[in-house]
Amino acid sequence: MPDIEVNVFNQKLNLTYKEDEKNRILKAVEILNQNWNKYSHLQGKVSDIKIATLISLELQDSLEDIKMLKDKIKSKESDYQLLKKEIEFKNRESQEIQKNTNKLESDLNNKSQELSKFDNIIDELLDEVLEIKNDILKNE
Repeated sequence: MPDIEVNVFNQKLNLTYKEDEKNRILKAVEILNQNWNKYSHLQGKVSDIKIATLISLELQDSLEDIKMLKDKIKSKESDYQLLKKEIEFKNRESQEIQKNTNKLESDLNNKSQELSKFDNIIDELLDEVLEIKNDILKNE
């Protein structure tokens, strides 16, 4: 594994790293040094360990914020999954209702055709009755 020399808090360090970790290490060192520079006005007034402690507290607080955000994301993902299942259920329910509606429409059309046939039969019967009536009236 290769080594890299970095400056962290104005201290030279030799770090051994895996090839795929080099950029992460350099980014972490950069962030630590930026935090160190934020507290540079305290150098000489307080010990370096106090500055490092302040930086550690700040970073730990950021980690806690990240954990809380992850928890919120998990909660939102869970809510999303529940809503997704509810939508799927409503879609299935809607499809079932649509199927039933189509069946009822089909039944209604069939009944309507049957009624139409009955109407035709009644009209034919009425015509026959009228014809018979007319025949009877002629014969009288």
